Amino acid sequence: MMTNGMLKLTTPLMVLALMAFYVQARSQEPAFDGLEKYLHQKMAAPEAVKVIKKHLIESGTSNPLDELVAWAKAGFPDLHDGQGYWHTDGLSLRSAVANSIHYYFSTSPPENKSERYLEILNDFRHDEYMSEKLTQMAFLVVDEAVLEDEVLRLLEQTDPKLRAQGVMMGRALAEKKRSLFERYIQMVKSDYDAHVRAVILSSIASWRRKEVGYIGLERLVNDPDPDVRDWGARVLRSGAELRVLTGEDLPAILAPMLKTKEPFVRISIGIAAARLTTDRSFGIKEDEITDELLAGFISRARLRESKAREPLTEEELAKLWLDWWTPLIPKYAVRMEVVR
Repeated sequence: MMTNGMLKLTTPLMVLALMAFYVQARSQEPAFDGLEKYLHQKMAAPEAVKVIKKHLIESGTSNPLDELVAWAKAGFPDLHDGQGYWHTDGLSLRSAVANSIHYYFSTSPPENKSERYLEILNDFRHDEYMSEKLTQMAFLVVDEAVLEDEVLRLLEQTDPKLRAQGVMMGRALAEKKRSLFERYIQMVKSDYDAHVRAVILSSIASWRRKEVGYIGLERLVNDPDPDVRDWGARVLRSGAELRVLTGEDLPAILAPMLKTKEPFVRISIGIAAARLTTDRSFGIKEDEITDELLAGFISRARLRESKAREPLTEEELAKLWLDWWTPLIPKYAVRMEVVR
């Protein structure tokens, strides 16, 4: 049984311990102000930022990078119950933690940062969301030579998930390194896994290269998988929107429209052709470019070929499109308002 004297002694000691913890926690707060500012710049969810900062402060850590990695690898056990109910938004938190890991690699990188980053990335291979976020940021941290070696290693794997990870990891490198870009192009046509092919197209969709637009067209026309064809259409339309493709490319883009049996392919090509041949001050009403509408152009082309008893030349096909589409522009395009 605790005596009165012991009770009198214990109570002040407990108060002192609590005060010491409070002072230590308060003293750590400024250490994480830079992280907080960075996460806000990255548009992280405010609640996730609060949770991360609170955890780091209460942990008393002097190594926030390792603390965040260990916390995430453990699955954030303090933030959800045994039934999987989260006390905060799990995806927003994991996204913010991934950005936090990048922040500490940028501001206070550990020794052998490239190898350490890849080690951490491997630790999260079973967490698809964290793995994808960290993979996309690898080029910002990992030295180029090390990055290229890892990308090439992943592209050789039999597991399609690892090949897709390699594609995502090497995206920025492939944009400036021709040999890796050509590897991507070979894979987008030959890899047996549709997801890998789709990831390649999504990785290069925004590149300002004419050949990328043609790769999109080729996959739109020839790929057997509908998701990959959809990404091919996006790449083609992106090339038209970015003005990488021009009116000179119109014949090559139109030619497959006359051969395909797929309405989606015809519509996607029609939208791209409409964008290429409409003034940039107008937006295309894409929802109104239907297969029924395009049937009018295709019928004209078929009739012209039937009369001539030979296929249209590229120049004839382009002129036929312009003759057909130009009068329709007022109906199927809308002038874009300039916001000042």
